[in-house]
Amino acid sequence: MIFDTLKDVEEFYKSYAHEVGFSVRVGQHKKGNEEILIKRYYCSREGYRKENVPNASDESGKKRKTHNVMETRCGCQAHIVVKLGSDKKYRIISMVEEHSHGFVSPDKRHLLRSNRRVSERAKSTLFNCHKASIGTSQAYRLLHVSEGGFENVGCTKRDLQNYYRDLRIKIKDADAQMFVAQLERKKEVNPAFFYEFMVDDEGRLVRVFWADAICRKNYSVFGDVVSVDATYTTNHYNMKFVPFTGVNHHLQSVFLGAAFLADEKIESYVWLFETFLKAMGGVAPHLITTDEDASMKAAIAQILPYTAHRLCMWHIMEKVPEKVGPSLRENEGFWKRLNKCVWGSENSDEFMSQWNSIMTDYGLMENDWFSSRFNIRESWIPVYFLDIPLAGMLRTTSRSESANSFFNRFIHRKLSFVEFWLRFNTALECQRQEELKADNVSLHTTPKMMTPWPMEKQCSVIYTHEVFSKFQEQIVVARDHCIVQGIEECEDIKCFTISSLSRKERVVQMNKTNMFGRCSCKLYESYGIPCRHIIQVLRA
Repeated sequence: MIFDTLKDVEEFYKSYAHEVGFSVRVGQHKKGNEEILIKRYYCSREGYRKENVPNASDESGKKRKTHNVMETRCGCQAHIVVKLGSDKKYRIISMVEEHSHGFVSPDKRHLLRSNRRVSERAKSTLFNCHKASIGTSQAYRLLHVSEGGFENVGCTKRDLQNYYRDLRIKIKDADAQMFVAQLERKKEVNPAFFYEFMVDDEGRLVRVFWADAICRKNYSVFGDVVSVDATYTTNHYNMKFVPFTGVNHHLQSVFLGAAFLADEKIESYVWLFETFLKAMGGVAPHLITTDEDASMKAAIAQILPYTAHRLCMWHIMEKVPEKVGPSLRENEGFWKRLNKCVWGSENSDEFMSQWNSIMTDYGLMENDWFSSRFNIRESWIPVYFLDIPLAGMLRTTSRSESANSFFNRFIHRKLSFVEFWLRFNTALECQRQEELKADNVSLHTTPKMMTPWPMEKQCSVIYTHEVFSKFQEQIVVARDHCIVQGIEECEDIKCFTISSLSRKERVVQMNKTNMFGRCSCKLYESYGIPCRHIIQVLRA
């Protein structure tokens, strides 16, 4: 037989081997004038493997690790040898067809090594799965289903895992450069994409921040209250992932930008907040919530002196189970009282009374952790920052859990920058798709009215469905439980005393000139929607 290239020879012998039921190993060759003159191809069970010396040492004297590898060779003589002729074509000059072993049955041929390869389809599936934070094992199962069986995949799960391992090794030394190059390409496509980075004296990436055009637009609309969370698991290089998050008009968490930092020093956070302000046109948020980090606190005081700084309640409350004994951990009464105290106190006196009662009843007066949380109560208990506009937007546990779940989907210690970027972009697209879906629902559907009041109908058009649902809760309570107990007038201000289901009286001060009302419950100031008490006054 005559072949144009060695590739043709190899494909021929592998096809022949597949039909017969054995695997091929590429052998030695002889070169001359930069051309391969003679090439050998063997049955994979040809010859015998050299024996490893147990506990052998390398040149440094250290013992080499030995692995228990299953023996496959048995001295089989089957092979072909090809030689390059004067016409530059290869011809078979030697062929042994007889094997000294049995052949693989047809249902196992796909497992032969020479018949296996990671196809372009498998690579594409693996790539898309990792974009969606789906691991290699799950990607292989997906290939099994989509290709109609393992025999049609073309490779084993181990082959796919090895391919991904080798790919990671290949990009390892250029990972940071590839990541920054991706950011630069984003900026080339859309100049509104913002990023900045820093490298150390050895050229290693130590700080990077980015925010795309949508992040910057969202900040201009939803940037009054911002959460900065530096508690996420670091990446492959032990760099801390620090996302900036806000709340949109559907009460959804919205991504505003993010950074990777090599350390948590004050100067790193100073750089971060300076860069964030630069990206956002120098406009600082009214309120910023963070975890308990002294370096971040110092940086905020330096760069954002006029921004109110509060601690994330969710992170603090998440630590409670480890700070109490097993009995309290499972005590429903304790949790009910603590949550009511922390989340539901309506003034500082009420909080102090409930807190002291809980500490006394459950023997926590001497607990150092609870004592330290009490000492910084003005930094995390909502009742102490009701006057800060929209501070209530970030206080809900469900929203903090949602944001935490979102970011944890694509952050863990094994990820390289390139792997992170693939997963991150896919997750961000999903988050933004949810906002589009909510926009569509609010634009093209109408919520059911609970009262005949004109203000309810008007607000159903003004608010998104999610915000209107919160407003409607206040409407229903105002209708069923709020009563005007008294009215006093003082020049342009009319004061209404309102009682409700909680039996607490609230005072609503209504300006008779512009009809703007303020309530002592401060729901409007902290959350942005009129409370039940103001609603009742407007109806009166």
